[in-house]
Amino acid sequence: MPQITRSWLAFSALGAGVILLALAPGAGIPVAAPLVGLGVFEFGWGVAVLYRDQLVAPRGMRVVALLPLIGWAALLLAAVAFQSPAITAGLGVFPMAVVSLFNLVLVAVLSVGLRKLSGANDRTTPSKRSSRVGPVRYLLALMIGGIAVSLLTTPALASTQAGVDNPHANHGGQTTTELHIPEHSGH
Repeated sequence: MPQITRSWLAFSALGAGVILLALAPGAGIPVAAPLVGLGVFEFGWGVAVLYRDQLVAPRGMRVVALLPLIGWAALLLAAVAFQSPAITAGLGVFPMAVVSLFNLVLVAVLSVGLRKLSGANDRTTPSKRSSRVGPVRYLLALMIGGIAVSLLTTPALASTQAGVDNPHANHGGQTTTELHIPEHSGH
């Protein structure tokens, strides 16, 4: 798998992990505990991939990446079946949709990569193609991947309970967009 693709997968895992961790304070304890566990795992996996510059346990990560999607779907079905929207009260639709997007990308790209790897192992002659790119191209790709992930992660974090309760989010409780300049006297 190309180095750039591995980095983008790591960014996706970092983004999903941070959002899952931010969702935990607004959820009840039965939901918060798995969110913290999955968030720590995904964030740690992203760090490990960036640090080692290779995929770490890709088959296991495919399974873990599906767990938030399955859990969210189960909670939504339970909320509808029991006519109790409080079941999903701590999980915002937008943050969970972003986590789902990141995790679906992870699962899809890891699945394709593992399929190509198993196909390459079946051949008698190994491929000599290098997955390294030049430093300028790699840094440009890192920047694009970082910006793309942050453009989705930042608003998702802001719409979690951790983002709403942030004392700096309202800038001193002012909800207007007016600029308040203190009066200067003595000049």
